[in-house]
Amino acid sequence: MRYCKNCGLLQAPDAVQCPQCGAVLPPEPPAPSPAAPHYEGAHPVEQPDEGLSFGATLGALLLFAIPVAGFILSLVWSFGATRNPARRTLAQAYLVRTLIVAVLFAMLTLVFAITAYLMVTPARFYY
Repeated sequence: MRYCKNCGLLQAPDAVQCPQCGAVLPPEPPAPSPAAPHYEGAHPVEQPDEGLSFGATLGALLLFAIPVAGFILSLVWSFGATRNPARRTLAQAYLVRTLIVAVLFAMLTLVFAITAYLMVTPARFYY
């Protein structure tokens, strides 16, 4: 749909000049292809990675099983020392799991310590 730039009248698609004011109409721009829409500001879609192989995953999990070195390795891989996004994701998941287990262990230890203290201290009630 085109409008005349001179008088604003809606023009037919095959019109060469405006029937009201006689102004020459510019040619109609070609319509964009509906098969490939273009969106302004759209980000390119990243292709999913294939992930780690079985051996690489097993090796990473065995390294994570080493008590202090595994935690340090998960910190290093989680914060960017590897270019493999699958390895980074595995390290981040292991780090989150380790932190959850540490918090649960600390809370359980605190509950047991309070319970032991209350059982060992003599009652302050007189019968």
